[in-house]
Amino acid sequence: MSKVKDAPFLRKLKQSLRSELAAVGIEAKVHTEAVPTTQLYRVTVVAPQFKVLNHSERQNVIWRIVEKSLSPQEQLRISMIMTLAADEI
Repeated sequence: MSKVKDAPFLRKLKQSLRSELAAVGIEAKVHTEAVPTTQLYRVTVVAPQFKVLNHSERQNVIWRIVEKSLSPQEQLRISMIMTLAADEI
């Protein structure tokens, strides 16, 4: 994933995801990537503990945090969120 200077809402999102997940025992790595020629971003959340969750469970957990952490306008700047277990990379 390309390294870009994070927009302020991305820094807030990364911190929220890491801290909220850590509070329930999930140690996650969060990566962001700008979508070329847009103002959108892709987000990848990788955690070994995701292995026991199916895709929809992972997405539900992450999007609940996103909805608490970001305004509706900021949420619209996320094109997708991938949730992967460490061995799925």
